Amino acid sequence: MKRRRTLARRLIEDCSNPRGLVVKVLQDTIDHLVGYSYDVDKNGERRLLEKMELLGPKVIFDVGAHVGDWALRAAVLHPDAAVHCFELSPSTCQTLVTRLVGPPFIVNECGMGDHTGDVEFKDYGANVEVNTLLQNATYHDEWLTAVISKARITTGDDYCRRHDVAAIDLLKIDVEGADHLVLAGFAERFAANAIRVVQFEYGYANGDAKFLMRDFYDFFAGFGYAVGRLGPRGVAFAPWNYEMNDFRSGPNYVAVAADDADAIRALARF
Repeated sequence: MKRRRTLARRLIEDCSNPRGLVVKVLQDTIDHLVGYSYDVDKNGERRLLEKMELLGPKVIFDVGAHVGDWALRAAVLHPDAAVHCFELSPSTCQTLVTRLVGPPFIVNECGMGDHTGDVEFKDYGANVEVNTLLQNATYHDEWLTAVISKARITTGDDYCRRHDVAAIDLLKIDVEGADHLVLAGFAERFAANAIRVVQFEYGYANGDAKFLMRDFYDFFAGFGYAVGRLGPRGVAFAPWNYEMNDFRSGPNYVAVAADDADAIRALARF
């Protein structure tokens, strides 16, 4: 969900639609003010990783690791943590394994979901950020060509049992609209209060998934978690309201056990 139309295409559209240009300028201004961005240095993601130091993370999961940029940053900031990485695309994973070498990385050539087994996914090519399990998602089809490829996924609960992972300090999910499937695969761990902090994405693909922000709130409420939007100044933990169904209300949200005062204090304001 990070790739945007080419600059040339946008300029053509803007020039032929003055009203659209005004709307775009206004939207860009609002985005800047609220920190809506996929740039980790502008949207709060980098600062969230830094502030996790206050919680002393030992186990970090990067689901949808792509080519490893976020995992590398996490390893630098938290050298004592094991970083488990998961990448759905076999071709992208070839790049990932060449970049994440040695401790603290555990690279898994599979994705994550609500079951363990073989799946088909929408494949836009090696190292492309928008490959997705949602075959009905067409947001990127105007400027990218996809094929249907095969891959392997596992549930988080199955993986943790196989690898003796007792608890996860930070579960970061970036899987192009399939975040709810990944979360469902960790149901046992959530029930055991064994996942401390979750970062997940919310955007247009969630409409294709038919899993909206209300559904995320309901999911986490079932396990006693508080949820808030991640911005440049921290996580704005807040009760559910209908404005959050806006696909541009993210792009990142964070969930923390509601009774984990230390985590909420560390992440609520930077």
